[in-house]
Amino acid sequence: MPKGKISNKQIQTLVANPKLYFFGGSKTVDGACYLVESGGEKILIDCGLHQGSESSPLNYEPFPFNPAEISTVIVTHAHIDHTGRLPKLYKDGFRGKVYSTPPTRDFTDLLLVDAQHILTEEAEREKREVLYSLEDLQKMMALWKVEEYHQEIRISKNFSFIFFNAGHILGSTIVILKIKTSAKKEIRVVFSGDLGNPLNLLLPESDVLTEGDYCLIESAYGDRLHESPEKRRDMLEDVIEETVKRGGVVMIPAFAMERTQELMFELNELIANRCIPQIPIFIDSPLAIRLTGVYEKYLTYLRLEAFKRIEAGESFFDFPGLDFTLTTEESKRINEVLPPKIIVAGAGSSQGGRILHHEKRYLPNPQNAILFIGYQMAGSLGRRILDGEKIVRIHGEKVEVKAQIKQISAYSAHADQQMLLNWIRPMRFSLKKAFVVQGEEKSSNVLAQKIRDLCTIDAQVPSYKEVVELE
Repeated sequence: MPKGKISNKQIQTLVANPKLYFFGGSKTVDGACYLVESGGEKILIDCGLHQGSESSPLNYEPFPFNPAEISTVIVTHAHIDHTGRLPKLYKDGFRGKVYSTPPTRDFTDLLLVDAQHILTEEAEREKREVLYSLEDLQKMMALWKVEEYHQEIRISKNFSFIFFNAGHILGSTIVILKIKTSAKKEIRVVFSGDLGNPLNLLLPESDVLTEGDYCLIESAYGDRLHESPEKRRDMLEDVIEETVKRGGVVMIPAFAMERTQELMFELNELIANRCIPQIPIFIDSPLAIRLTGVYEKYLTYLRLEAFKRIEAGESFFDFPGLDFTLTTEESKRINEVLPPKIIVAGAGSSQGGRILHHEKRYLPNPQNAILFIGYQMAGSLGRRILDGEKIVRIHGEKVEVKAQIKQISAYSAHADQQMLLNWIRPMRFSLKKAFVVQGEEKSSNVLAQKIRDLCTIDAQVPSYKEVVELE
């Protein structure tokens, strides 16, 4: 105990157990944001954007905590649903440190610049203040520190953390947060971030952990299974071949990070092995093109087999027929190329980006196909098309949906239900409780029940703004 007279508030701080607050990612895929408080210090794990149509207004509300009181933010990975409100956090008073792996920092910088452009357009259209400025973003990035996997980083007398590989996207992490309590005890909280799909051709599998007192586990695919690697490649081949025979266009809404790069890898393999004809393939996403440069910068983070092939001179991101359309003029010229052709464009949920122009042009023709290879959030245009809506609105205009609609979930960067269970099971002897997060409510509830039944771990689905005391 400190010498001299102390206040009742100081006494309460010294004896109180650490607390975990759920300020995002609860019964929803997006907006991941978890606050941990111990010894009067507050830190965040992630600070993501709410992207669903119903939850996005939350982005403009004040944070349910004082950003100026946050000493540290630990970022699991670069996706906007985990990083998108960091510049707003700075704008509202945060001046602490931000930690991630080196690829995550580089990716986040590119993604947030792109997001700021989109948010500015939305603000002008809806006549409201933009969420953050480029100056807020730049000043927030100046607070950023990078650390590698498997090293314990002491950030204060109350907290330290270790990054482990999550296998989700390049540089993504699982975080073990170690909390020192007033009783000289250490509490370990595992944050899964988003766990990777081991079918990924470019990245190593997620690290497996065996110990932790509490665990937050994602559940985007907590109620379903992916196709096998062989089946997913066969499905991709079939969609392309069938569309080529019809003389049509294959549209693939793809997230600029990971999905686009892995798809290029797969298409290269199919063409090299003469499984599909060599037709024009357009990567119509300036962001994806820039992000691919980050992959080329951090080759050692790739799966060993992929790294060796690139070291030997093979290129997954440059092959016959592949065309990167960086400028608007280059994008418009895609229309001049007669079918059959493949167009890979952002955004992955058809919530913006160049894919909208192609969908507007090609969805009304039954000769064409739209192929979804990533998770489609509830309320997104992609989800509505996938669910069978016959008329959708794009850029304010009604568009008929007559194109063939296909989906391959095994290209998702997320682990499926069985993969999630396999990941958490080794911790079953040490965990006091698991919190199932970052999934739609049905998916989270199904996974929580499976964890209870098959892993004998006490699992619950927390609600937004719920507070848990860590003992």
